[in-house]
Amino acid sequence: MSENRFVTATYREIAERFGIGIEGARIKTKRRAAKGLWRVIPGNHPQDIIRVEIPEEEWSSPQRSLTHSPNDGTLTPLPQQAAERRDTNDIDMLVELIPQLTAQLSAMTDRLVDAEKGRAEAERDAAIAQAALANAESQLSAMQEKHLSELKELRDRMNAEADKARSELAEWRGRPWWRRLAG
Repeated sequence: MSENRFVTATYREIAERFGIGIEGARIKTKRRAAKGLWRVIPGNHPQDIIRVEIPEEEWSSPQRSLTHSPNDGTLTPLPQQAAERRDTNDIDMLVELIPQLTAQLSAMTDRLVDAEKGRAEAERDAAIAQAALANAESQLSAMQEKHLSELKELRDRMNAEADKARSELAEWRGRPWWRRLAG
């Protein structure tokens, strides 16, 4: 009975081993894991490095040749071009395109001006509304103060009248009954 041995690698190691990019290694891992050939071992935290278990025989199998050679730092020469050749069709097309672009620019400028006017009007309306709100708040507080003072005055007057009525009642009860009857 043969034991399955696995190699644990990161996306970067897979990319280097198979000669693909890191994103390609991630996609390759996802596909192989979906088939049940490889196993993804996520970390405990989203920023942890993800490890992948790959069968040892697949890891140690001969590496595929690179589809492109790595850049050795030399610049490739620019393609040969005819000396300042102009195509008349291109110039005619560009000449026809200029009025369209000018019209688009004009329309965009008009929309920008309208938007700026709308913004200025909205700011003005907001300032007017804030002033009206402040005025209403001051009127409301003045009315509250006025009603509060009227209520205090009414309470004081009621207390004075109640005290007067109590004292008159006490005086009336203090008289003999025959005086109360005669008045």
